[in-house]
Amino acid sequence: MVASKEDILKLEDAIAEIPNVDYELEHYFSDELYARSMHLKSGTVFTGKEHKRAHISFLLKGTVKIMTDEGVELLEAPAIITSKKGTKRAGYAVTDIIFTTVHHCISTNIEDAENELVKPGRDHIVEPVQTNKIEAMI
Repeated sequence: MVASKEDILKLEDAIAEIPNVDYELEHYFSDELYARSMHLKSGTVFTGKEHKRAHISFLLKGTVKIMTDEGVELLEAPAIITSKKGTKRAGYAVTDIIFTTVHHCISTNIEDAENELVKPGRDHIVEPVQTNKIEAMI
């Protein structure tokens, strides 16, 4: 299955009314690098913002199903993927996961880094118990 950005936006619309889940997010800055790590529980559905540049992502723990305009991929840790400029993704945490993105970034604080790296848009991360219909879309 290949998903267009429009498909991922439809998924965002479907989950927009569902309350976001609390999750752990860590940020690291070092010598023009920025890393962002998400710790998500099993069953969590998420979408991310569109990236302005290519970057590298690491699945450090767990299993996740990722959907982009290049298709759906099941990743098992440890895994490394590259993302092209313009990438927008959706995912489903099959197990508890730690997913980290690493970017070249001049900014040294979170707000400026987000402005530098992603296009304005929505992030959604939703509760596992509310994802039965949504999981089928991924």
